[in-house]
Amino acid sequence: MDPFSQIIALLKPQAVFWRVIEAHDDWTIGFNPSTVVVFGQLIEGNCRVERPDGLGFEAQAGDFMLMPLPPPWRITGGRGAKPIDFKQVLDAPELLHASDQPRTVTRFMAGNFECDAGNEDLIAKLIPPVVHVRGHEVSAGRLGALLRLVGDEAATERPGRSLILGRLLETLLVEALRSGTTPLGQDGQGLMNGLAEPKIGRALHLMHQNGPTPWTVATLAREVGMSRSAFAALFARTVGLPPMDYLAQWRMTLARNALLSSSLPMTDIAELAGYQSVSAFSTAFRRVNGVSPTAYVRERQVEME
Repeated sequence: MDPFSQIIALLKPQAVFWRVIEAHDDWTIGFNPSTVVVFGQLIEGNCRVERPDGLGFEAQAGDFMLMPLPPPWRITGGRGAKPIDFKQVLDAPELLHASDQPRTVTRFMAGNFECDAGNEDLIAKLIPPVVHVRGHEVSAGRLGALLRLVGDEAATERPGRSLILGRLLETLLVEALRSGTTPLGQDGQGLMNGLAEPKIGRALHLMHQNGPTPWTVATLAREVGMSRSAFAALFARTVGLPPMDYLAQWRMTLARNALLSSSLPMTDIAELAGYQSVSAFSTAFRRVNGVSPTAYVRERQVEME
């Protein structure tokens, strides 16, 4: 698999929730900090997404957004109002409805994806703080077709509805990430930017396809036809960290996944992570994860019970 597909496979994203919300006139919904990936599409009207880090934006009908592990945030319509907690809205949707004929109506789909708990660090590497896809970009591409399918499926009660919606929403996540839209709060760095740069993309493919290979900056630079210094600088500028740091993090991710999902002996897992001995691997694993490989597996098993 290509690096992007590998990371998505390790994240195991699942759409665990979605709901269509309707709000009238002036309103504000407050959301608590979250450890999931939030998504939404504005179906009708307009609103403002407000975040304490300044990465908010104005949204128009048709816009789509993703936010991984967001801080406390709000959605506001009209002139705004006293914030109503999102959980209250789910229990009592009428809190956002006008008592008589509303002046304005706003409707949006909101939901979230949960990812594998052992690979939370991958979320930040893959998904920028905010991905905002404008309505005209949505409607003109594959994302629009997927959203139309989601809307059609959500509006009916056909057999297999939940299964189909879950698969569509997971595909929606992948398509939104590779839409090519410039994200907010990322300054042109990250895995998707690296994959888009031909030479760095080639180096990332080599790292992901041949993780245990004893790569060096020099050998990777030679493989992609660059000088060592130029390659190191371009990699850090596009991906956001030096090539050997990225490789070490990727190997450790593979090791964590192998510990939890395979019966490989520790020697093989150590080699997967680029170490020639179990003791060296265990020392490095403890330094990165805070516990030994054995303790890590035990803690995860307790969490999943």
